Amino acid sequence: MRILLFWAVLTTLVSANSADHGVSLIYQGKNTEALGILEPLAKKSDPKAAFYASLILLFSDKPDLSKGLPLLEKAVQAGYGPALDTYAGLYLHGDILEKDLHKAKMYYEIASQRGYGPSQFNYGILCKNGEGLPLDLENAYVFLSLAADNYNDLGELTLDAAEFRDQVKANLPPDVLARAEQTAPRYKKEIARKCINND
Repeated sequence: MRILLFWAVLTTLVSANSADHGVSLIYQGKNTEALGILEPLAKKSDPKAAFYASLILLFSDKPDLSKGLPLLEKAVQAGYGPALDTYAGLYLHGDILEKDLHKAKMYYEIASQRGYGPSQFNYGILCKNGEGLPLDLENAYVFLSLAADNYNDLGELTLDAAEFRDQVKANLPPDVLARAEQTAPRYKKEIARKCINND
């Protein structure tokens, strides 16, 4: 039993290290080599590998949507934050997928609730501005608050999140603001409890 557990942990660590190596090759401009590492890992259900392989296939000089979209969708189904955020963006802008603001908002919300900072920011802004959907200032406040506290994912963008949150705050009735101020910390605790890895 211990040997099987050790082997499972070792296999996971090797897979994670291989995916990280593949990602580092992307940043070196070696997309073909990266794809050679990431695609086999994606077939073994590694969401990070599937996501980064999909980026190469979808956004290279010669996009291959027939291979790239299924890999992205595999990472989305695994709940991988960056993939959910990218999928939402594709629906928001209508570049590769047909524009669908409701789906964009839904995928941003899912990634937000999984603690992914860029999605918390994007979802908050979408709720704040509407972008063709009804305004939702209460959720805008909640998720921009979460984004403002998510320095690990957002860095200096947390300052912008805080500024937008404060703009929303100025337009909220006191009872709605009080409710939103209770909701944001509750979400933060739930996200921390889930220990979801979006790296």
